[in-house]
Amino acid sequence: LLFSACSIVLFINPACNNNSISVPNPENKTHGIIPLPRQLEFSGEKLIANGNFTLVNNSTFKNAFLAAEELLKTTLESHKVSDTFSSGDKSLLFIADNSIAKNAYELTISAGGIRVKAGNDEGAFWAIQTLKQYFWNLNNRQKVNSIEIPGIHIFDEPKYEWRGFHLDVSRHMFAVEYIKKVIDWLAYYKFNKLHLHLTDDQGWRLESNKFPLLNEIGSWRTFDRYDSICMQKALSNADFTIDPRFIQIRNGKTMYGGFYSNNEIASIINYAKTRCIEIIPEVDMPGHMSAAIKAYPFLSCAGTHGWGTEFSYPICPCNDDVYDFAFQVYDEISGLFPSDYFHIGADEVEKDTWKQSEDCKNFMKKNNLTNVNEIQSLFVERIRKHLESKGKTVIVWDDVTDGKMDSNLKIMYWRDWVKDAPDKAAANGNQIVFTRWDLFYLSSDNSAEALKKLFEFDIQKEYSQEV
Repeated sequence: LLFSACSIVLFINPACNNNSISVPNPENKTHGIIPLPRQLEFSGEKLIANGNFTLVNNSTFKNAFLAAEELLKTTLESHKVSDTFSSGDKSLLFIADNSIAKNAYELTISAGGIRVKAGNDEGAFWAIQTLKQYFWNLNNRQKVNSIEIPGIHIFDEPKYEWRGFHLDVSRHMFAVEYIKKVIDWLAYYKFNKLHLHLTDDQGWRLESNKFPLLNEIGSWRTFDRYDSICMQKALSNADFTIDPRFIQIRNGKTMYGGFYSNNEIASIINYAKTRCIEIIPEVDMPGHMSAAIKAYPFLSCAGTHGWGTEFSYPICPCNDDVYDFAFQVYDEISGLFPSDYFHIGADEVEKDTWKQSEDCKNFMKKNNLTNVNEIQSLFVERIRKHLESKGKTVIVWDDVTDGKMDSNLKIMYWRDWVKDAPDKAAANGNQIVFTRWDLFYLSSDNSAEALKKLFEFDIQKEYSQEV
């Protein structure tokens, strides 16, 4: 079974603008609704909405009602709110309808008002996002005294369960307010997952009470070559300026970084929840752990951080202290995120330090392993079982398809050059989140041609055997 973004799962790395995000204003030529609803037809009627237009209160669809209230506040100079519905009023009315599938909705605009039918809050919320796109296409996002709205009837429902966006906050630190702006735009286009890449070689972005050096040391670095690119671009484009809140002078050195406090994470999660978006954490192990190893050198088989042939030194999953660290870190972070999902990475692991380690040689003998690749498979399996005992479903990158993997793992397929990885995962019974590098990574290619290719991509044509 393949469950994927309905159009896009995106990975940003490393964008440099912390405080602004913009989308071109829709042109007033058509309905302007993206993605295109399942069914859409114009009725020929027209609704005139002005200061007498009434929003009818609804306690069943709380998030949808709040979204509708905000939309009307930013569309009309004034409007009414009522706890009761009057047939004589031009109004926006929510109607609970259990016959409509979960997350689906019907949206009808007639001369008498706007009606939203849905079976749950999420469906009603997505209807309001459709309405927002329709309004913005009509009024160019301007607040008006009165707006003439062509009548329309829409039925829509998600094509896929997982409609995700991936933001890398390790390589580049984004302000909380920027992340919330991203969440607003994700909701606008009906994404329902925000996957935060919270740790990597470049920085540890979560507050840790159990391991404070992860923040004191692991959350900060001197500027790297990617930062230099941002700073060079900032000379001609202020959008690339690195936020000064994330710069410190330590012992005469300029350090870049920071981390999100537990309260800030809670704020992001709660903000996303009101927009029907689930925040999914990623804490990458056993590779991409230089930030943690700098703070706690015992984590590496080499006793220090460093760089191998292709990638950084991983942690050393051949001794009990490292497993104890991993379990404690995952326990601490699991408590912050209510999501059922937890992404543990498991990609791009440089294994040379394992090959040279006496601890790993003994570990392999003890566990009847024949090569170091099996060390990674065993590590992933132990972490999976531990997180499942905490009620989490574990996600990993498709690198794990190179070894033995449990069918309960959810696989994110990103390595477009490994053509058979989706087939391996599907044959093993694993669900797949489709995030192929050549299509979905904005850091790979964000040209107009690439975005057009992404927008027109039909996963069912290329991977029909797994969908």
